[in-house]
Amino acid sequence: MAKKSIFRSGGGSPSSNVEDYAGITKFKFQELAAATENFAPESLLGEGEYGCTFIGCLKSSGQKSSSLNVAIRQIDDESICTIHGYHDPSMFSSIHLRRLLHHPNIVDLIGYSINEKDQMFLVYDFMPLGSLKDYLHDLPRNKKPLDWNTRMRIAAGAAEGIKYLHDKSTPPVILGNIKPSNILLCAEYHPKLSDFLGFKERLPEHDESGHTRFFSRQCHRHAPEFVGNCKLTQQSDIYSFGLVLLELVSGRLARINPSLIGWAKHILAGGKEFTTVADPLLEGHYPEQGLYQVLSLASQCLQHKDVSRPRIGYVAKVLSNLASEIYDPNAVQINRAGSLAVGNIEKETLIEQWRHVWSFV
Repeated sequence: MAKKSIFRSGGGSPSSNVEDYAGITKFKFQELAAATENFAPESLLGEGEYGCTFIGCLKSSGQKSSSLNVAIRQIDDESICTIHGYHDPSMFSSIHLRRLLHHPNIVDLIGYSINEKDQMFLVYDFMPLGSLKDYLHDLPRNKKPLDWNTRMRIAAGAAEGIKYLHDKSTPPVILGNIKPSNILLCAEYHPKLSDFLGFKERLPEHDESGHTRFFSRQCHRHAPEFVGNCKLTQQSDIYSFGLVLLELVSGRLARINPSLIGWAKHILAGGKEFTTVADPLLEGHYPEQGLYQVLSLASQCLQHKDVSRPRIGYVAKVLSNLASEIYDPNAVQINRAGSLAVGNIEKETLIEQWRHVWSFV
């Protein structure tokens, strides 16, 4: 039997460009096709868990002709059904709620489109510098390494975005998908969170819908409570963000094998010099006290028990302070305690913190 449409009851006709769902702009599919030259390979920005993303140039037909660069994501049909299920109105509820989220560190959702084949497309602001992932490990020749100050600004900005979603949005949002490829960068490396369309206050229990299979590729990024019962909480986001912090300072991307957390834990819990974890591309240009603080914060976020992890307000405050302390490689760096280096007591504390860090593998 043919599969029924998942959009007919809530999506409306694809033939008009109007604000047809609680103020969300519904674009004509033909308009998106024109913007991407019929989704030409040259327009492809990348492929993610939800589908392919293209760069497009939307033309305005007002008195003053103008254009807008946008990112157009073709949502994979199977991904939508995995999260929401067929005929589930929460798909459009999620789009509506996503459209209402506005913060300097969150990518704006502009609108959506559905074509005659019931394929969904989401239209976002375009982030010209790509994602944080593009600057970590195996750096392309056309990109320069991120310096320490830029890394701290990215971390602090991402934390502010999470803080808004956890504490300020209504209802509170759990991202459940925090990783470098979903931290996008605009001018001056300003970070914005993206790719959390499928958020829900609680994901369904394990069943035969394919849900677990959908997330299995990212289990090494999730907290133990998710790996155990597919349950996401705000503290699960904290765990995932702790892994991003480790990626930022080490320059390494987290993979299942080898395990980034296992690598760092071997060094840090084993009592080796903590500066060994620093990204070689920094060429030693970082404050030791700052590196220590980030590694300490990451270890707190990566604790096994969710109650042992800090809340996002604390994480954002620590990173805001670090981002405000501009590092000058040509100046003598003195920390707030009046010392030039990290003391032995602090190092012993870091060792103990990392002994309690949890890893999927």
